[in-house]
Amino acid sequence: MTGDQFQLERLEEPSLVFAGGREKKDPRAGILEHGPCPRSTEDVAEVVNVGIVGDSRSISMMEGLLRAMRGGIESRQKRKRWKPPFPGLGVNSRLGFDYQLVEQWKGRIRDDKMEALEDVRGRDERAEFAFKHIKYQIQSICNTTPSPDVIFVTIPERIVKACSDPNTDTTKIRTENGNFRSRLKIAGMEKHTPTQLMSPEVLRDTRDVQERSEVAWNVAVGMLYKARRGRPWKLGKLRNQTCYAGISFFKERGEDPEMRASVAQVFIPDGRHFVIRGDPVEDIASDEPQTHLSYEDAKTLVEDILENYGSHMDERPRRLVLHKSSNFLDEEARGFHDGAEDVPEKDFVTIRKKHPLRIFPPSGDHPALRGTLAIPPGEKEYYLYTKGYVPEHSVYNDPGTPNPIVIRPHTEYYTGDYTRICDEVLAFTKLDWNSSDFCKRIPVTIGIADAVSDILAEPEASDVNLETHYYYYM
Repeated sequence: MTGDQFQLERLEEPSLVFAGGREKKDPRAGILEHGPCPRSTEDVAEVVNVGIVGDSRSISMMEGLLRAMRGGIESRQKRKRWKPPFPGLGVNSRLGFDYQLVEQWKGRIRDDKMEALEDVRGRDERAEFAFKHIKYQIQSICNTTPSPDVIFVTIPERIVKACSDPNTDTTKIRTENGNFRSRLKIAGMEKHTPTQLMSPEVLRDTRDVQERSEVAWNVAVGMLYKARRGRPWKLGKLRNQTCYAGISFFKERGEDPEMRASVAQVFIPDGRHFVIRGDPVEDIASDEPQTHLSYEDAKTLVEDILENYGSHMDERPRRLVLHKSSNFLDEEARGFHDGAEDVPEKDFVTIRKKHPLRIFPPSGDHPALRGTLAIPPGEKEYYLYTKGYVPEHSVYNDPGTPNPIVIRPHTEYYTGDYTRICDEVLAFTKLDWNSSDFCKRIPVTIGIADAVSDILAEPEASDVNLETHYYYYM
């Protein structure tokens, strides 16, 4: 490497582990060939108990989707390897599970309630009316014996029309004081039952949204993760005795909207994932858009991370990896280090979501390969293509020209092995069980921060004993 030239490397595509410890690089191909990771119990067959909340129409549409999933659903793009048909449910299917739905697990919003909702003046007031009634239905279903393993909240079209903002393009229901989705997630947590929200667009099965087989894949993977309290697949090469954590921040909604708190997403080598809500923190760089922790706040948070790790692994890690979307200021970096003083190896890594660099192969036949790593002169940061041409599928399946994410190790708290750090970041783009896609653009340590923070920011979050498992948040 000379002058202003970039050094280019290609990282190996991470493998995923499925049933029997067998590996595959594509989540769907791995499930089809080997089946998902087994439960911790010895049960061979399993049935997921499913609840549904909605009006008569949305419940009927959800039932129709589940029945179609049981029989298998063809893809409209049959010749594309990344679009395999959905294989079907049933204990003899490759997914290895079926579902059960009984009348007592259906929470019906009656027509008279819908009419009463539409008569309420004010969009925020209508949204509050809808939330309270859906929460009541969730709680009623959860109070049955036995109760369902997971509840699908099928948002009725009439609620979307009555409660969404007509001046925006989105159909998401968001009010001045809260987020509709986040509050419903908390309602499920209160009853220790994961929920899955289904929009009218997805249930209608129109061609301008995800096709039916894609919806089925994602719903099934979510059911496996939420209902089994397990994981459909895990990463093949997460290092043992290593604690991985993504750190983000949020503003708490309510009377003091400027109060900030921290949240850590902790990953351990067996693939489990936990959420830790930190205490209110002092922002030592309030003039910047990003939050930065004081020494004491950083030290306390990393001590909580390591305590959580130890409670699940019965040992202290030998290495700590922290991912954050903002730079590590000296004060907070020292706090993180001192809170983990007995951990021999530390890698503090800033991950930025994009960089304007573009790489075009000489042939021009396809964009940069996924896994391409560009190393600039000076090597202070690295540019990793987490999206790009995927040889396993012989395709680049995203709009526009791909651009890399930025990986910037801390100058002091860094083991010096950039290949290991970048390999791990690439691997974490394949660990979002909210989707069955080949990969995401952003590693899950950073990418799910917004979803988790949105939930933790709700005033109700401080009034309940929040669950730590990620499947309650997705």
